[in-house]
Amino acid sequence: MARSLADLVPKELLDRARRGIDLVDGVSRVRILGHYDPDGTTSAAVLARAMLRAGKAFHASTSTVIDEALVKRLKEESNELVIMSDMGSGQLDRVEGLPCPAIVLDHHKPLRDSEKVVHVNPALFGVDGTREACGATTTWLFTLALDERNWDLAGVAMAGAIGDMQHLGGFSGMNAALFEEALARNVLTKERGLALATAPVEEALARCVVPYFVGISGRPEGARKLLGELKIDPTVPVNELVPEERRRLTSLLATVLLKQGADAEAVEALVKERYWTPTDGVYADELSAYVDGCARLGYEGLGLSLCLGDKEAFARAESIRKEFDDRLLAYLHKLESGGPFTKKHIQFFYTEEPTLAGSVATIAMNYFLDHRKPTLGLSVMERSTKVSARATKALVAKGLDLAVALREASSQLGGDGGGHNIASGASIPKGKEEKFLTLVDEIVGRQLAPKPAEP
Repeated sequence: MARSLADLVPKELLDRARRGIDLVDGVSRVRILGHYDPDGTTSAAVLARAMLRAGKAFHASTSTVIDEALVKRLKEESNELVIMSDMGSGQLDRVEGLPCPAIVLDHHKPLRDSEKVVHVNPALFGVDGTREACGATTTWLFTLALDERNWDLAGVAMAGAIGDMQHLGGFSGMNAALFEEALARNVLTKERGLALATAPVEEALARCVVPYFVGISGRPEGARKLLGELKIDPTVPVNELVPEERRRLTSLLATVLLKQGADAEAVEALVKERYWTPTDGVYADELSAYVDGCARLGYEGLGLSLCLGDKEAFARAESIRKEFDDRLLAYLHKLESGGPFTKKHIQFFYTEEPTLAGSVATIAMNYFLDHRKPTLGLSVMERSTKVSARATKALVAKGLDLAVALREASSQLGGDGGGHNIASGASIPKGKEEKFLTLVDEIVGRQLAPKPAEP
């Protein structure tokens, strides 16, 4: 028997969403703005599909930031209603300055609530926005409150959650409640298998970025050698391996991950549950990977088209995804061979491509760098330096909060920063990198210092 939303999410969160629905009901056209990354792109697509179903005209786009220039453009558009997804909670002052009603659907830790904006953020009602709800699932909840038919958008929402790395260790909280209900309603189906693409096994191993196998990922000769040891035909598709071959391959790959020092959760993810969305005819993790490549390489519009169900877009996105993976692998190979720079409590590296820094930091730390230290990727631009920082759940459990660390350090240098305790970003003036890293190292050291025992 189908469960209602009231059984799945906090009542206060649902009530807040319904306040936003009242605004949607009163307009004929909606301006949709999502963050540019996979979580934000899928969020924008979920909104667009829901608005189309509701008979509303819409204009959807993505952005990296909510700055004064963006607000100026929005003011010039004469919008009836603006809905921001996967962004806005940290920029409420600017959103409140819009001349039309606005709804913010976000999961990042809010600095405050708002009386002027319909602020739908699970973190306001006790839901952990780093693990239990992402931008896409928050947005999906909003569309479910609008129309129960939107349960069939589950696959796009899950692609966003995977893009935000909220699937590692299994879905929990609001994510789990909504996806389990989607399974019960048959708008998602689940299968368990090896976390490799559905391609010939040698190609699948050599192109595998997550999981990342040292000496194998991005190295066909390494993949061929491993398969030779196992006496497995390298041309056989992964899904056609016989059970004994699959068992031996899984066992050896797990050993490879353990030897290279992969995080325990990353090793467990070698065998994972994959979710198929019949509505869109795609696996949620595959959709997430395509959207990620498009978003990081500047093809945000194509990523949005994928999530809107444009089948022709997948053919165009294939080469973009491969290019993205190749760039990731090149940076990972550099870190694999040369290692990061280190301080007492943090490790860091430099990259010329700021949109790749967060992905490289996440993969490297989870699979072969020291996962006892948060990892920062820095990109020195013309006038400023962009920073992406990533941690593990184990570090967060010990007291680490990267959002606080980056916000405090950047603010002392005339920059800004924020995000999640486990994943955060900052922008600082060019030339202040060493001072910034020293400040972050000191803050992280204090956060991770052993706490005195309670009397």
